[in-house]
Amino acid sequence: MERPIDQAVNSGGTGADPFYPRIDPLVFGARGVVPIGYAAFAFLLGVTLGVLIRRTVPAMAATLATYAAVQIAMSLWVRSHLAASVQATLSFTEAKPVQIGVDSVREVDFGQPGAWILSEQTVNASGHPAPLPSSFTDCPSMADCAAALTKACYRQQVVYQPAGNFWPLQWAETGFYLGLAVALVGFCAWWIRRRLT
Repeated sequence: MERPIDQAVNSGGTGADPFYPRIDPLVFGARGVVPIGYAAFAFLLGVTLGVLIRRTVPAMAATLATYAAVQIAMSLWVRSHLAASVQATLSFTEAKPVQIGVDSVREVDFGQPGAWILSEQTVNASGHPAPLPSSFTDCPSMADCAAALTKACYRQQVVYQPAGNFWPLQWAETGFYLGLAVALVGFCAWWIRRRLT
């Protein structure tokens, strides 16, 4: 269930940059049920490394470094694949440019509030990535740029996780971390039994 702040952010009603949709990687890990998975994994990772290293400070340092590495890997490479993403190729009348860089459109408003944009690129009429002609950087307004880009048969290709994938991503990531925690419990039990025999 979306809270009022989520509804406001998803509708674009805040008008302020510091407010990110709840599926955005900057706030995703602080919402929903996934912090439970993080806590269980971090605790059992600490226990496991404590059992292996058997010295408190080095085990704590190793836990922090390993946990940070897993968190970074999850947010950069794994999370986006935990639920099916959507790919859309949009004309610039549908994908309204928000920011145009030196050689490509860098941001569009494509009518999917609260979405997590995984990638976007400008493509030519044949569907290949293409730089924009230098004349497009001098448009008097974004509307004029959008019209000129549409006329020149440029389109924007966007891959994104829709806002509705928040809970499937939350449950999948929580399950992933709880699975790692269970694996660590099993490893600790095996290791201790092996050391005692």
